[in-house]
Amino acid sequence: ELARKFREVGNDMSDFRELHKRLADDVAGTAKTKVPVRSGRLKNSIRGAGTKTAARVRAGNNRKSGPTSVPYAAPVHFGWAERGIRPQPFLYEALDDRRQEVVDRYNDEVRAIIRRVF
Repeated sequence: ELARKFREVGNDMSDFRELHKRLADDVAGTAKTKVPVRSGRLKNSIRGAGTKTAARVRAGNNRKSGPTSVPYAAPVHFGWAERGIRPQPFLYEALDDRRQEVVDRYNDEVRAIIRRVF
């Protein structure tokens, strides 16, 4: 409903993209302190992203080989019982640690955006 209202007044919601990126980057920073480290590639692959509708924190990539390949992020995070890999949910833990801060900042900044636009 909020997005519809923004479109009605001609706002492209770019403010939300920036807000989501900042929040995702904050959670990504916390995730980097919780991720298990061997080579550091998984830690270095953690990044935040923001769109008009969501904040996302991602880890890993689908590269099969090379110095920047990190195809194992999901098995590390979620585990893989058949291979004896226990879950280490560093992304979930990072969000849990910062959940209230993220919610409070989101609410404050959305209110500020609404006051500015309307």
